[in-house]
Amino acid sequence: MPNSDLTLLLRNTHLGGFVIQSAAVLLTFDMTSPPHRFRTAIMAFNRYPVYKVKSHMALPDPHMPPGRFHHAIFVETSDNGFGTLYHVTGDVTSANGMSYESRDSPDPAQLEGFYSKELLGYTGSNVHPQQWSSVLASLPTPPQQKASNPKNQGRVEPFKEKVGGYGYVFYTDGEERKPLWKCTEWVEWYAIPALHKRGLIQSGDQ
Repeated sequence: MPNSDLTLLLRNTHLGGFVIQSAAVLLTFDMTSPPHRFRTAIMAFNRYPVYKVKSHMALPDPHMPPGRFHHAIFVETSDNGFGTLYHVTGDVTSANGMSYESRDSPDPAQLEGFYSKELLGYTGSNVHPQQWSSVLASLPTPPQQKASNPKNQGRVEPFKEKVGGYGYVFYTDGEERKPLWKCTEWVEWYAIPALHKRGLIQSGDQ
């Protein structure tokens, strides 16, 4: 019979005088000869707090509802408050729309324009940043949704449909417009649900 592995998850565990915040204990059972023996390997990992961050926008979009903020996700990985910021940047007027970005960042509360920071849960150093980057980089990003309308004195406004590379069908006066989606929707509709679905954000008691 082949060897069999069993993984146990420990948290706040005292091992050899040290407190391990989180640890995966791999028990490898040797089933080839009795008595069955097992070997243990302790794979300790840190737990990082995960925040949803809101910041004031330098230039509010006139085609979006008032009172909106730039949204991002921040994983604090250091005792000094530094970590990794995940968001989409750019605008929905450019041909390629907005782009996904992850970057090193100080505590967002120390940055200009900061508004709020909400704890979403925790993630482990065994999955961050590799699995995070893989999941978030695969998500849809806000495409181009506005362009210059030559029939309206070249004003930049939302369009209904993009035709080819540079052709657009614009809304007529009084026609109902589809809501635009940008950084807020990327975080709320895509990023947070995807991270929860894959178990990359855990609550404090898990």
